[in-house]
Formats: sequence, C-alpha cells, structure tokens
Amino acid sequence: MLIRIKKALLSIFLVCISQAILLAQEEYKAPKFAFKGYLKNMSTFNSIGDSLWYENLTHNRLNFAYYPTDNLSVYVEVRNRLFIGDFVKNLTGNEALGIPSYGDIINNNDDFLTISGNLIDNGSVILNVAVDRAFVGWVKNDWEIKVGRQRINWGVNLAWNPNDWFNAYSFFDFDYEERPGSDAIRITRYTGVASSIEVAVKAAKDINHFVAATMWKVNKGNYDIQFLGGLAQGDVSLGTGWAGNLGGASLKGELTYFISALDTEVNKDYNSLFLGAISMDYSFANSLYLNGSIMYNTNGDYDANLGSSIIGQNFGSFTVRDLSPYPWSAFVQSTFQFSPLLFGGMAVMVYPGTNGLFLNPYITLSVVQNLDADLVGQLFYADNASGSYDAISKAAFVRLKWSF
Repeated sequence: MLIRIKKALLSIFLVCISQAILLAQEEYKAPKFAFKGYLKNMSTFNSIGDSLWYENLTHNRLNFAYYPTDNLSVYVEVRNRLFIGDFVKNLTGNEALGIPSYGDIINNNDDFLTISGNLIDNGSVILNVAVDRAFVGWVKNDWEIKVGRQRINWGVNLAWNPNDWFNAYSFFDFDYEERPGSDAIRITRYTGVASSIEVAVKAAKDINHFVAATMWKVNKGNYDIQFLGGLAQGDVSLGTGWAGNLGGASLKGELTYFISALDTEVNKDYNSLFLGAISMDYSFANSLYLNGSIMYNTNGDYDANLGSSIIGQNFGSFTVRDLSPYPWSAFVQSTFQFSPLLFGGMAVMVYPGTNGLFLNPYITLSVVQNLDADLVGQLFYADNASGSYDAISKAAFVRLKWSF
C-alpha cells in the first residue's frame, strides 16, 4: 500500500511540475532571478562531564529564486556545512548496535527525496551538502499551489508548536534559522483578507512519516483562529490555534489531540495524546521584549531524560510529540536593544514537577553592515546517570555571520 501511495504522490508531483512549465510558456515574460545567502563560522565549547569538547562549524547558505512569470516562481536553497573537532573524531558510531556516527546524525534531513549527503566523512572532517528548499510555486487570483521541499509552518508560538505537524523543530537548534522543510504538495485557497483553506500532503517513505491535513483559518474579534484536521504519523489528528491581542499584549495558543489509528513507531506508547501550548508576549516602548509560555503533554513523564530533548531532532525521528519529554514545561524570554549595534537576551525553561532547567543567554553585536557577532550559551541541568543533580551539558557558542 505504501508503495502505491509513493507512486501516486510522485505522479502528482510530476503532473504539477509539467503544468507549471506549460503555464510559464503561456505567460512568458523576461525571467527574473534573485540570489542571497550567508556565510557563518561558529566555534562550540561543550563541557561534558570532566571533558571539554570543541567543534568548529563553517556554514554557508545559498538561496536561489527564479520568476519566469508573474504567477510562477521556483526556489532552490542549499545548505553547506563543514564540521571539524571532537564530535567528528569521537562519535564514530557502531553499526552493529544501531548507534549512528556523527556523520549519520549530521546527514539526517532527507525527507521523501534524498537530496543531501556527506561529500567528506573521514573521521576528521565532515562536509555535508543539503538542499532543504526546492519547490515550485504558482499563484493566481485566490489560489496558491506549492510543490516540492518547503516549510509548512502552521505553528504560532515561539518555544513550542503543537500545530507543527509536518516539520517540527527544536528550540535548542538556534543555528538553523530557516528550520526544517518537507517534501509536500500544498494548495491554499484564500477566502478573505485574513482567511483561507489549506490542504497539504507530505510524501513519505513509510506511514511513520506520512502526514496529510487541512487547515481552515479565519479572523474573528481581531483574532486569527485556525482549525486543523488530518492524519499525522498514524494518528487521526485534530487541532486549533489562535493569535491576537489581550490588552497591549499578544496572546497565542495551540492545541492538538492525537488518536492512534494505525500502529507506528511514533504512537506505540499511547492510544491518545494531547498537546497544548499558550504564550503571551509584550513589547515595551524602550525595546524591552518579554515572552512567556507554558506547554502540557499528557504523555509526558516526570522521570524522563532531558537529554532526549536536547539531541532528539538530530536522529531524524523528531516530531511535534517530542517537543518536551515532561508533562509540564514553562518558558520565559527577555530581550533588549542596548544600543543600535548591541542586542541581547535571556531564555529560561523549567519543567514543573522536576528539577530540569535550561538557561540560554545570548548577545549579538553588529560589527559592520551585514556582519554580526554572536555569543550564545546553553546550559542544561537535571539529574545525571548517578541520580545527583548537575549540569548535564554546558555549551558556549561564538559565531560570526556575514549576509550577502
């Protein structure tokens, strides 16, 4: 059955591409191109137990856009990363035990199509090249169609997004601003200025990754409200979300209810699951910004391992169900523009009912135009393997980013 689904999705993809080409021929105009990107270099100092692990990452992104007509657009975005350091040397993996190497962990972002790979992986250096956006978009009147690898962003919160069924991301992965995408077909019908109906289908190699859902979005009482329904990784899924103002503050929320319908690796530990996250944020006139959020997970475990949340996304099985391993999670963030060139902030996560704690201070200096320097800290505290409370990970990141 899965083979038939894969063939059907591939056929639909090819038909959409051919129709897009025909439309381009019918409405031909001088094509337009756009190109931008960035080059980053980040040094990481990670204190693990009594050891200090060092890593250097050179990260280049190339974003290409082509506009054959007013209605048609083509996007290709490539992510190139060069890793050296202790993680590359020491995390060699064990195939017999099913333990991935660091190269396997880095090259985890393949979706239905395999368009990434490690060009170099020799135990000293890893060079990974990944196409994380490659889609064709067509817009006419109230209709919009996108086919290919794209980000389907149905979440509205900052820290946790229970409505992000297609391509969930971890807040801890701060160096991936663009966030993961999905090989999918998405059709949107705009029914008003702030209302729409959207249908999306994610191509998948098996039912563990397959998602098909629809979202209806309306605006009522100055609130953008969305209703979701579909099949996600074997679960019948229902959800809602909202974003609007409460006085001078912004109030956002997302709720999702999963009911196990098909047995998968994702839902093997529950028959039903509820995820809910609510946040408020406020910006002061002096540029001080505050954000607070809380999330509830009916499948959470007070004795869970916080480390699974730190690295979970890196193993390719990360879904919205893995946003936090605990029943309750709370988040507070504050940022401030100290001067036109200096920006900084602090984010804190706590997990009520446990002693888990995450601290995330950061500061950004604009060195010159299009060149920024960042200093970021990530400190995780929880019970260690011996049962004593300690920092299970302390990391400092020094990053330079040049945008072009």
